[in-house]
Amino acid sequence: MTVIDLSGQIADLCARYPQYWLADEAQRELQALWGGANCNDCGVFERDETVRIDLDGTHWYGEIRIAVAPNGWHAISTSYWYGQGGGGSSPSVWNRTAYTARDEAIAAGIDKLIVTFQGVRDWKGSAPSNQSALAERMIETLKVYLSQSRQLSLF
Repeated sequence: MTVIDLSGQIADLCARYPQYWLADEAQRELQALWGGANCNDCGVFERDETVRIDLDGTHWYGEIRIAVAPNGWHAISTSYWYGQGGGGSSPSVWNRTAYTARDEAIAAGIDKLIVTFQGVRDWKGSAPSNQSALAERMIETLKVYLSQSRQLSLF
């Protein structure tokens, strides 16, 4: 997996612009770093692709949002939903990691979703009695999707 770590560049911007979240110039520099990416005023990419992975017979799912910048880098974010909650975000120029290929981006997104659903599975607080089993099924569904997408990329 070819991963580009942008943490250093973002840390530099945050140091140079104490209120970086308000600094238009900071965002313009990040847009340039991503090859002149089009984004909204919060740095969220304007165009992206969504890969949704559902757990059959339930309302559980995981999504990977992939935005491709003009320089060919891929930014990802994840969203998820299960019986008691969910969460998510959108890919932006503030992402600290870029990927050079779509399949790498999807693999990274699935890895993030697996970690998320492991947390749901292992939750120690109050939860429905079937939550742990459903979370384990979702994790297995994600692993199957990942293995199938890797096999397809071999051909």
